[in-house]
Amino acid sequence: MKLLLFISCAVACVALSFAWREAWIGGVGLLFGFLAMFTDRDDVQVDDEKRSYETTKSVRNMRGGRR
Repeated sequence: MKLLLFISCAVACVALSFAWREAWIGGVGLLFGFLAMFTDRDDVQVDDEKRSYETTKSVRNMRGGRR
């Protein structure tokens, strides 16, 4: 939800910079875009973060025949 809000603010600011011919509004829009890009989280857990005893490297070694 936060990502959608930041992206919509960025698009609105860039559009306003073309309408009002003010460059600083477009800069604010680009800052909102970068803020949206760098604050977006990826909530998908990888196998190492699931607190399992077997890490992905150990599973690969076992499947490859190396123990």
